[in-house]
Amino acid sequence: MQKDLVISWTNLAPAEGLEAHIRQRAAALGRFHPNIIGCRVTIAAASRGRRSAGGIDVRIHLELPGPDLDVFREVRQGHAEHDSLMAVNAAFDALEDRLKATSRKMAAQEVKHHPPVLHGEVVEIEPELGWGYLRADDGREVYFQRESLDPAEWPRLEIGSRLRFREMEGDKGPFAVDLTRQ
Repeated sequence: MQKDLVISWTNLAPAEGLEAHIRQRAAALGRFHPNIIGCRVTIAAASRGRRSAGGIDVRIHLELPGPDLDVFREVRQGHAEHDSLMAVNAAFDALEDRLKATSRKMAAQEVKHHPPVLHGEVVEIEPELGWGYLRADDGREVYFQRESLDPAEWPRLEIGSRLRFREMEGDKGPFAVDLTRQ
């Protein structure tokens, strides 16, 4: 986790044993998602209003790259200490299930990586045949074709012209694509 775990208590005195259990469960979340940013856990004793039976509410907010996850669980069985542990476990179990589902969903989405934009200058050109070579700023020579450049730019291209390009690997070595003038 990139940020420290935050545990808040509302209408309830902090319990060291329960807090240690929460820290242990929060640390274990890293098994299900490697890039967790932060986690906030709120444990609240429900107020005893006319229509409420008391009990414990647990809210967990998990910050992730992309959409965050929120889980709420409540337990209304009677004994506060027992209810607290049950509510914390129920909330973390639900959060783990949602985190597993999110990780599966994100793993199925393949991110397309683009080659970096490089710079170089034309060192050889065959205008009639529609090909040439450019020397990248790092000294390597890269092949290019007329189709990789805007058709209006091809007649104005000459030795020494500066170009931006992306390098791809072909059967016969590197070649330049997405050529533009600098």
